[in-house]
Amino acid sequence: MDGKRYILRYDGRDGQWTLQSGFDGEELLARPGIEVVSVEPATIRTAESKIAGCERCRFDESDIPFNFIIADVLEKHGAFDFILSEPAHCPNCKAELSEKTLVEPQGGIEVEAPPLFS
Repeated sequence: MDGKRYILRYDGRDGQWTLQSGFDGEELLARPGIEVVSVEPATIRTAESKIAGCERCRFDESDIPFNFIIADVLEKHGAFDFILSEPAHCPNCKAELSEKTLVEPQGGIEVEAPPLFS
């Protein structure tokens, strides 16, 4: 090609391939203002234990990206992009999860109950 590097990516949810160009060496991972964090296997297992299911097995209930669960486990909120060091899996259906896979958190959403008597 024209001396540039190209990346071919597949989006399993949409079933589409995309071709990105213009990346070379360090430019490939350069994300100004965003810290890229590699997620270790132990952290992946902890994050898996905090979900009830994924978009494959619990489609209607899954509305939070898996990387939000990872952020909670690592206590890293803000300008972070997480890269899994190995595949994660849904504890319910065993489907492979990416950082962007929608999941249902274990136990649902926590809310503070109003006092019974005032």
